[in-house]
Amino acid sequence: MLKKWMLLLVTGLFLILTVGCAEHKNKNNANQTAENTAEDFSAVDSQNNEKNSENITEEADTEQPITFGAAELTCQLPGGFVALEEEEGLYVHKSYPKDTSTISYVISDGEEDISRLSQEEFKDMLEADYMNAYGDEVIITINQFKTIYISGRPGVRVRMEYEFKGVEYEQLMYMLYNGTESHILSYTQEKGGKWMEEFEISGDSIAFS
Repeated sequence: MLKKWMLLLVTGLFLILTVGCAEHKNKNNANQTAENTAEDFSAVDSQNNEKNSENITEEADTEQPITFGAAELTCQLPGGFVALEEEEGLYVHKSYPKDTSTISYVISDGEEDISRLSQEEFKDMLEADYMNAYGDEVIITINQFKTIYISGRPGVRVRMEYEFKGVEYEQLMYMLYNGTESHILSYTQEKGGKWMEEFEISGDSIAFS
């Protein structure tokens, strides 16, 4: 089940980086489950985001209370990002394709607790799945890997960089476990882009309601 989840993640990342390429759409849609629209994702497009980290708790020495159950993930999007009609669960800047930065939200069914992955396990499995799925050697550099709790759900927060199809990217990813499903929220831009600070503010607004 964990390998299936990792393959879903690789497919989701490939969709993000090649959005707009019609030849890949059917393949990606068959391998990922993106169960949201702009409304049910409850992502608010605002020019005046305020950093709010009340719902995010980094791993503490004592055991955190865990909360599972039916809930929607909510998040405040950076200003100017809108839902892409052709791809459910994908958000692009209104100046796309001039600005190729994206935000992706995927829900994966399964009972594997992804927060238990170590940094090396995550890196090794993701690199291997890129090779297996697309024949590309992708070297991932992880700059941050932290266990977090959001609204009582365990997960990990990852900052990483990699080169794919000749382009360098940097990505902020939240992977959250909710008992029978995993919620994966990925913020991606070309390396050196202008959005990472706004992405982090958006990430701090993630909550389950």
